[in-house]
Amino acid sequence: MLSDAVTRNERPEISVYWKPGCSSCLKTKEFVEEQGVDFESVNVLEDEDAMQEIFASGLRSIPAVRFRDKYVYAQNLDDIAALLGVSRSHKRLENAALFERWDVLLIKLRRIVGKFDEAHLQERVIPFRDRSVRELAIHVGQIVHAFVGQMVEELIEIKPVHGYVDPDIVTKADILAHLERTHRALQAWREKGGDQSLPERMQTYYGNQPTSQVIERGVWHCAQHARQLDIITAGRLGAELEIGPELYAGLPLPKRLWV
Repeated sequence: MLSDAVTRNERPEISVYWKPGCSSCLKTKEFVEEQGVDFESVNVLEDEDAMQEIFASGLRSIPAVRFRDKYVYAQNLDDIAALLGVSRSHKRLENAALFERWDVLLIKLRRIVGKFDEAHLQERVIPFRDRSVRELAIHVGQIVHAFVGQMVEELIEIKPVHGYVDPDIVTKADILAHLERTHRALQAWREKGGDQSLPERMQTYYGNQPTSQVIERGVWHCAQHARQLDIITAGRLGAELEIGPELYAGLPLPKRLWV
């Protein structure tokens, strides 16, 4: 991997655009690293021109990967593999198993958040990024909110999962209510049979995707942040871990906790 400091005129064929604390960015970087290729690592929080380059390519967010003059969103590793001309072998869990896993994860997440006191919720936890425990916990609920909105109303807006923190969610009680509310919305959609009549593919802000990939992405995205918060409670508060390895098995989680 090449340094973030590579200049625009010296950049290699491949660039990965990312920012600290972004789970999809971490997974993207790990996947490209595993291909054994040189690439430019572009932290968009440090490179003022990077996001403009992304927007100019027609993309709206990161992570993204560039190969020569072509760019792709990196939310689906299959799309990255196709761009780079490499193979990827990954068998997804069945949708029913993914939804069951999601239910348990979201219940355990509320237990994890409940271990923090109000002061701990304001602590910054992500290396090289100004993001608190509070913001990270709210983000998980926003992931669920975005998924339900996409399934129920066919919304494909990225705001609910990219840097948006509801300013009305302040206290621990607020966060727990937010997490329970978004979880209940997911359960209500399933109870109405939403998960029994899914199309094979669906439109997302990162293109037309297999529905199973969208579901898996929602589950593992929440699982990664739940894992981070779980380990923070163990390391900083001396608490017992809530989530065992069986809940992570089969999900394409990053190997590392943080970028």
